[in-house]
Amino acid sequence: MAIQITDVAFTVNNENVSTVPNSMEYDEGLGEQVVRAMSTGEGSVELVFANNLETNIGMVKVSIPSTTENIRLAKGWKTNRNRNVVTLAGSTDDGDFTRTFIQAALTANYKVPIGTEADIEIEFMGAQPI
Repeated sequence: MAIQITDVAFTVNNENVSTVPNSMEYDEGLGEQVVRAMSTGEGSVELVFANNLETNIGMVKVSIPSTTENIRLAKGWKTNRNRNVVTLAGSTDDGDFTRTFIQAALTANYKVPIGTEADIEIEFMGAQPI
């Protein structure tokens, strides 16, 4: 029986960061493919496939609680531009899971909500994970 990955460490620039459970997702950055038809005459077509390299970007999205420490971290990541390194790491009885994103940047302007259950939504974009 397979075991789902549910407990993953979130590390940014070699610093482990606590996250809101079930808030993490990532994109392998493999990009989108475009499929076009070429006419071969008499109603027949042949397909042409292409990789849209504009979409070959890795992404990590996670929520972190609105604490003074996390606000400081988020500001540092934003001002660090694309020099952040983000690592996701976990394991189950089925094996280990690791993804590392280099040249990661907070491309969107994050917002800091205030409240008892307020979370900062963080989204890094960078190179395809290794």
